[in-house]
Amino acid sequence: MPTAQIPSKRQLFNLPALPARGKYSIFELALLIACIALVAIGPSQHMLDVILLSFLWAGLALSWNIAGGYTGLVSLGHAAFFGIGAYTSSILTNKVGLTPWIGMWIGAGGAAVLGGVLTLICARLRGPFFILSTLAAAEVVRIGALNWTDVTGGAEGLMILPTPSVANMVFTSKTTYAVLMLVYMVGTYLVTKAIEGSRYGYYLFAIRDDEDAASAAGVNPLLARTGATCTSAFLTAIGGSLFAQYFLFLDPTHVISPELSFQFALIPALGGLGTAIGPVLGAFFITPLSELLRSYFGGGAAGLHLAIYGAVLIVVMLYFPGGLAGALMRLLAGRGGGAR
Repeated sequence: MPTAQIPSKRQLFNLPALPARGKYSIFELALLIACIALVAIGPSQHMLDVILLSFLWAGLALSWNIAGGYTGLVSLGHAAFFGIGAYTSSILTNKVGLTPWIGMWIGAGGAAVLGGVLTLICARLRGPFFILSTLAAAEVVRIGALNWTDVTGGAEGLMILPTPSVANMVFTSKTTYAVLMLVYMVGTYLVTKAIEGSRYGYYLFAIRDDEDAASAAGVNPLLARTGATCTSAFLTAIGGSLFAQYFLFLDPTHVISPELSFQFALIPALGGLGTAIGPVLGAFFITPLSELLRSYFGGGAAGLHLAIYGAVLIVVMLYFPGGLAGALMRLLAGRGGGAR
């Protein structure tokens, strides 16, 4: 049997400069250090709020990208998985007294089951028909949350008891939440990198690029897509639980809304579909921009940030087909003389 080789110090530090499929890079390491430093320096409360939301959205965008970017299953129904995670952990905490640290895994498991069932039923659909089916599934979940008032609170929303404790996953310091969101983003990123560098990841890319050729090579497209969607839904639901524990209030019209599903897809598209670093860069661009627009315009220009998102997305797609990640990588590679 082959024995595992311990990497030498030279191999350990011989990282490529720029991100590559299945490989870590100096750029990614520097970005992680910058994220840790942003939390450690203790910025203002408003800045800390923007930072932790950027981490959360980066993790959610990475989760969506596993199904939408790697497999080509463009979903506009991920708000359903997000809502299931948020509501499950919150309801179990309020009704049963179960800690959210356990409840979020139960919610993630439920979202994964729904994702698998939805894929098995709808993955044979093509193009806009699959997109509409995911949108319809999310709407069914939203209507269910609105009408199941005894459990979810319905249109009045669900309040989570704001009792600070580690067991309740409620903290008085935003820095603690920022660390939690950073761990979520990094964990999701590690899962994403593991998938894209594995044989399974290459199956997903092959199915996305040419399903018939992948099938002829012995890949089962339905099985591979189902696994990707289950993973994507699972990670999205965990993000929903973290969202619930930070805001301590859930409203079905927001938590399970089409707008939220659009943003799940928008961020990876802006950052760079089918790459691990793309959703992170997209979230780090979109989230601060959104908060800046909301604080500047207030309630006097509701929805303006969505119009600006659309305009930015059009410009990026026209002039940077590879998204922000592709443009940035070309820029850095040009300055570095094409060093890897």
